[in-house]
Amino acid sequence: MKTQEGGVSFKLAELDVAGYQLRNINYSCPQALLIYPQHQCNNALIAMDLNGQNYQVNLDTALNFHDETWQVQLSSLNDQIKVATHALSKDIKISLYNSDVVDFFKNASPALQKLSGQLSGELLANTKTLTLISDSQINFQGFNYEHSDDVVLFGLGGHLDLDLDIISQTLDANIHINSGEMLFNELYVDYSKFPVDVKISASLNENFDYQIETKIVNQQSMSLQTKLFLNQQFEWDVPEVAIKVHDSHHFNQQILNSILGIYGFGSSQMSGGFEVLLQMKQGQFQFAQAKFNDYYALNNKRKIQVDALNGQVIWDFTAESDNSQLDWQTLLFAGMPVKASQVTFNVSKDQFKLLGKHEFPVFDGTIILKELVAESLFSESIDMAMNATVLPISLKLITEKLNWPAMSGTISGDLPGLVKKGSVIEFLGALNMSVFQGKMVVNNLSLERLFGVAPVIAADVAFEQFDLALLTETFGFGQITGKLSGVVNELRITNWKTDRLDAHVYTVKTKGVKQTISQRAIDNISSLGGIKGAISKTFLRFFDDFGYKRIELSCKLHNSVCQIGGLKNQGNQFVIVEGGGIPKINIVGFVRTINWEEFISRLLNANYDN
Repeated sequence: MKTQEGGVSFKLAELDVAGYQLRNINYSCPQALLIYPQHQCNNALIAMDLNGQNYQVNLDTALNFHDETWQVQLSSLNDQIKVATHALSKDIKISLYNSDVVDFFKNASPALQKLSGQLSGELLANTKTLTLISDSQINFQGFNYEHSDDVVLFGLGGHLDLDLDIISQTLDANIHINSGEMLFNELYVDYSKFPVDVKISASLNENFDYQIETKIVNQQSMSLQTKLFLNQQFEWDVPEVAIKVHDSHHFNQQILNSILGIYGFGSSQMSGGFEVLLQMKQGQFQFAQAKFNDYYALNNKRKIQVDALNGQVIWDFTAESDNSQLDWQTLLFAGMPVKASQVTFNVSKDQFKLLGKHEFPVFDGTIILKELVAESLFSESIDMAMNATVLPISLKLITEKLNWPAMSGTISGDLPGLVKKGSVIEFLGALNMSVFQGKMVVNNLSLERLFGVAPVIAADVAFEQFDLALLTETFGFGQITGKLSGVVNELRITNWKTDRLDAHVYTVKTKGVKQTISQRAIDNISSLGGIKGAISKTFLRFFDDFGYKRIELSCKLHNSVCQIGGLKNQGNQFVIVEGGGIPKINIVGFVRTINWEEFISRLLNANYDN
């Protein structure tokens, strides 16, 4: 220690305070010469080394060695932090004035060194109990943190209260966040539009990992509770997450829609409530449960809608689950409406099983599911067993819903089992249907990316005894009566456009069934190009329809070109309609190749109404 005119200074090599070793302590007071028995100094300067980092602060002191009273106030050189205490108190009052948190973590782990932001408020540190509590509300602003490209905090603002016990290594904190943004993997939150209250309870377990329980509440729409383990390397494990949403409209607008958009379900609408519980172990799902309370959801792009959904889904990934049940007022799936129904099923490990027979009213018919089992749900290839029957559903209602030309008749039949491989669904066995009062069998049916980008449908189709009157009436083509059979092999439809097929259709003479073709049908066939048979400018225009002996047409489509044929193929000439009776008329083609898109355009845009 030494004194000099106008001031006093001393040095300490080392000092132990509350378990912290302070080194190279230099104290200088520019005003006071008196050290003993009383010493008082304002705006003294003290410098010290703590954990390898040098700190310099201003110091106001008042010491009385006679009555052993003293009081001290420290302040950082930029006045962002002030620390005050006195002899009669074990408390140290810490005042923060837009203090940079980066200064607190200069010697912390690399993960914490990435944290930045400002704090304002007052804390009380007790040197006896080694606790730290907020003496007033702590305000924070501009908090930034980047753990990775997928975990980012930017500009967080709000206020907090905390209670830290250093001896027991426990922390209780209440945080209100009302500004800033967060990106957590696919989750994005704008806290100015979705303010939250966060309650945190943290403690150190026997493995020296922090066990953290968190409750996050947005007063308008949801609450979320998590259990979290955080190790010394700032790596986390989340064994449980529970979320309760009582206003899914608001929650979807602010939170869920950004996630759904990544998976192609953006612009969804929701209302009602739902709850989700997830339990995990080392990042692997162990248990999941979802409950729905008068829940409504709509996605026009995917043609999915559910109204008044109630019930729960339970899925145990390691053992036998309790049964699940759902019921709804209306359901729209892939555009198909299912009226009020319920379903009971079990999802355990990697298996789904429908429990009992279920009947689902669809349009004016019914789909009956007698059995539905799916296994290996987590593999690329999902095995499925299905026993289902479709009771007659009006084709008119289906085609109207799909914005297709309205078709007459009904669809019914049995549905085979299927298997899913990646994005491809393959049907096992034939799909048998009753259409246009005839029978249709679909073999080798596969669906790829059905609800995704550029869906592909492939199949081989055979049909027998279609009622031509119903078929032609559907498309307004002009009436043709009779029975039609044929095959459409190697059919492939990409993005709802046919790009490959090998088709052959023909009429089958049937006892008791007339075979006639109307004048309008002949004119429309003739307008397709390269075909001769128009009669509107001849005396035959006075006849409404004509008898025919046989109709036959084939098309092999490849690279947008259709190689066509019919009866009596000779060079570039072929017969589509072979006349019969009096008057007799044939429809003959003279062009064996035609552009498919042009052909379809003419077919769809023929002047059927005139």
